[in-house]
Amino acid sequence: MTEQTYCDRLVQDTPFLTSLGRLSEQQVDRIILQLNRYYPQILSNKDAEKFRNPKLSLRVRLCDLLGHLQRSGERDCQEFYRALYIHAQPLHSCLPSRHALRKCVSQPPGLGISLFSPSPETTLRLRLV
Repeated sequence: MTEQTYCDRLVQDTPFLTSLGRLSEQQVDRIILQLNRYYPQILSNKDAEKFRNPKLSLRVRLCDLLGHLQRSGERDCQEFYRALYIHAQPLHSCLPSRHALRKCVSQPPGLGISLFSPSPETTLRLRLV
């Protein structure tokens, strides 16, 4: 199975992130400001002003921001996730892409050990011989 990129994750998470009430105006502003201040190559001053424009609804601005990041590339999407973690950690832990990652990584407890450990019967036979 191939590893999911940050851009792939952002595509998967966009409907969740843009649904009503997920992110507050303040959280979105903090994320935009972080990307603009620390990574002006990701969000220029002009972009930051556009995505913080109070004349547009929060949902429209957020959709525009996420689309911009997806078009910008992997590193920009990764920095968005870092900013989201910093400014909205509870929401970050509930992202659909994080649930998908956990399912791919997790395995039933003890599965790896039982595949390589001898069974009790084998251990008993070894001792008897």
